[in-house]
Amino acid sequence: GRATALAERFAEAGEMQNSLLVLDDVDQLCSGDGPGGYSSLMLSTLRALLRTPPGGGAWSGSNGAKKGKIMRVIGASSRPDAACGPLCDAFEENVVVPRLIAATEVEALLREAAPEAVSPGVAGAMAEAIVGRLGSVGVKTALRLAERAAAVAEGDEKGGDKLVALNEILEDVVGDEAATSRVCEVF
Repeated sequence: GRATALAERFAEAGEMQNSLLVLDDVDQLCSGDGPGGYSSLMLSTLRALLRTPPGGGAWSGSNGAKKGKIMRVIGASSRPDAACGPLCDAFEENVVVPRLIAATEVEALLREAAPEAVSPGVAGAMAEAIVGRLGSVGVKTALRLAERAAAVAEGDEKGGDKLVALNEILEDVVGDEAATSRVCEVF
């Protein structure tokens, strides 16, 4: 199951001299019927693996590395509550990335993180559209929206089609959020 697959990834990373293991959407990886919506088995497995030195054996030295081996583990989640729930205790350090609220912040993100998907001339207009329709936005969401728009308008050199595609995607997102809130009010 999931616990075995997680242990296998840790074992693979532990065999390397220096490794970085990224657990994207770690909240979904550890989801279950336990406290806070997490699987007790997955949380226990994750905590045990995080305490085990790379390659097994015993820890040596004050830098938290087994002789000659270094393994870093990053757990990422887009759920704000994950930073203060059961997952928080599993990691040594927790960093909360704030939502972007200004178009200039989103534009800088698009220019730096997605230059192949968003040309500099289009980044500002895309950022304005994203913030204008959604207000504050997470980093992952902003990047996904821009990349989806670029994929839909593939081959567009000037960026006009990307803006049209982005606005259509944003319209769908806003519509989906409105429909979800209506459904949730019923229940």
